[in-house]
Amino acid sequence: MAPKDVQSSLVQISPDHVRRRRDIITCSNSSNSFTFGVITDVQWADAPDGSNYTKTVKRHYRGSFRNLRDAVDYWNSLDDVQFIAQLGDLIDGSNRRTPAESDRALSLALDQLSRVSNGNCPSVNLVGNHELYNFNRQELALASWLRHGDSEYYSFIPARSWRVVVLDPYQISLIGHSCDDPRRHEAVEIMKRENPNVSSDGTDGNWFEGIEGYQRRFCPYNGGYGPQQLEWFRNELQNAAAEEERVLVMSHTIIHPKACGGNTMAWDYEQALAIIHESSSSKDSSVVVAVLCGHDHSGNYHCDECGVHHCTFMSPLNKGDDGSAFGLIHVTPDCMEIRGPKLDDFLPNVEGRPEILKCFGGDELLMLPIRPVAISSTTLTRQKAMAAGAKGAV
Repeated sequence: MAPKDVQSSLVQISPDHVRRRRDIITCSNSSNSFTFGVITDVQWADAPDGSNYTKTVKRHYRGSFRNLRDAVDYWNSLDDVQFIAQLGDLIDGSNRRTPAESDRALSLALDQLSRVSNGNCPSVNLVGNHELYNFNRQELALASWLRHGDSEYYSFIPARSWRVVVLDPYQISLIGHSCDDPRRHEAVEIMKRENPNVSSDGTDGNWFEGIEGYQRRFCPYNGGYGPQQLEWFRNELQNAAAEEERVLVMSHTIIHPKACGGNTMAWDYEQALAIIHESSSSKDSSVVVAVLCGHDHSGNYHCDECGVHHCTFMSPLNKGDDGSAFGLIHVTPDCMEIRGPKLDDFLPNVEGRPEILKCFGGDELLMLPIRPVAISSTTLTRQKAMAAGAKGAV
């Protein structure tokens, strides 16, 4: 059982308890490698085990919380963890029965994350659908554990020559927004066009009747990035390319349909994926190295034609106390190493995923190679000018 009688409110969590994201998001690192912890879809509730909406998969609500606690203990046993990527759905929607229940579940989960390095390791917390089941956007805009809340997309520099881009896949959504918010109006229009089975409030209707294939993504538990965020995303990747940076993308919902079961992608995943591939300097490499997601509890992995690793990590709900759905990622210019106590609980053994290696101390290791980016003509010109200047100095 989780600790009892925690008195806190979402909008009153002290900055001393969880510091404001905009104050700590940029890591100071002069090297071109970095290391961070990953967990997603903890989705815990102080409740007996239950099941998913279709009653086909068991969910271990309290065991998932203990998995989060084990993850923190694991990260604390390692050196040089710069931040934790918590990819969304930290607490379950069932907590929304009362505001106090939502606040208590959130506070307990944030307490665990704040134990990493005695509070000296920031968490990058993404917005998932279960955050929006518990709290609306006005409340999230005041949340100390997010950077913006209302529009939770931004980038930061974790190390030299690297950029992390955090996306918010519920900017266009039936959940979280007020009834008069234009982003909700746009979501209602999208549903009318793409899946009229869904009611305008997102609660009624046989959502998937007669809906096939990737069209099944048009349902209330997914959402869209929207034109404004996608344009910002394109500019971020263009700026990264100009600065000769490589990019990791984080999103709660999935961007590539082959990295999930085919119905948990963002509504406008095709546009987001096209932007990633537009950033490619050649047909077989991209400025983007990897896209890290949650949302699909079974997880998945796919390496696309540009060498982008699409990693969908598994939920601790799946196995609870019997699982280890968390890990560590170490990024270098040549490779992305995924490490953990039991990687089949974290990134599933699907076709295309590299074989697990055993490493010192009993941990398991996956090596995802990073394809080099072709040097642009601008960079070549700059390098030639620098070489000529050096030669003239001699």
